[in-house]
Amino acid sequence: MGQGEVRGVGHQGSASLGNTLIWLSGAVLAVVLPAMVVAETQIDTPSGVAVLVAEGSDMRLSLRGKAFVLNGMVYASFRDRVGDVVLVSMASGGSACPALYAWLDTRPGMIRLTQAFGTCSDLAEVSWDSEAVIVTLPSLVPGEGPVAFRWDGKALTQTKLAVPLSGQPPMAGVAGWFGRHPGELLAAPEWRPAFASLMGEAALQDALRIIQVGGMLERDGDWVAAGGCQPHACDVTQGAVAVSLTDGRIVVALWEEGVGVRVWGDVAGPLPQGVAEVLARQ
Repeated sequence: MGQGEVRGVGHQGSASLGNTLIWLSGAVLAVVLPAMVVAETQIDTPSGVAVLVAEGSDMRLSLRGKAFVLNGMVYASFRDRVGDVVLVSMASGGSACPALYAWLDTRPGMIRLTQAFGTCSDLAEVSWDSEAVIVTLPSLVPGEGPVAFRWDGKALTQTKLAVPLSGQPPMAGVAGWFGRHPGELLAAPEWRPAFASLMGEAALQDALRIIQVGGMLERDGDWVAAGGCQPHACDVTQGAVAVSLTDGRIVVALWEEGVGVRVWGDVAGPLPQGVAEVLARQ
């Protein structure tokens, strides 16, 4: 059984949310709006006390005689609560995958736990509509928009969302990017066409992959610039992105062991430190 798989002991099969939506649109939800955020290993529910305990190398969730084993998970907690359903957060330990999730339905006679889902991000945003509960998570793929996981009581589906607008288009200049992550600039819908035109889509993906761990965008002479490296690979990667405050020209420089230095844009004149450091690897 794979990591993150949920095993049910006495697990009741999924039922339609046709009636379950009473929890979303009826009096129960009205009492608890907005969703309550908890981070506990024991909570009161309409079916009694739900408990999360360690069981060897797994976590075990128990509620009213039913038990669910969170296979390979060494940590778990109850999080956001929407009506009679509770979001369960779980992790296998380490930094590679900080969190996965599952929904627990706590109504008497309807106790069930969905399969584990997520993008490995622990930055979950919970919402709902008249038909489903929704967990929106950042994508861990550089340059991609967030992913929405929707559960309607019958099926758990996921939808990739568009990268949100940055609010700082090229026509406004680059000064508004001070203090923001360089990956945001590279992936911003308003800026991405300029970067793709300069360096090509494949190289832009390389830049998004490499320039992740490092400083935020800041002023360096006449530039707004930042450098970084690829997570867990800072000894074999380095990159920098810079945009001129005076004429708007863009420079991107990447170095990768086995590939060497690549640079796009006009590098004449004084350059920001991050770009100069990458070029010095030639």
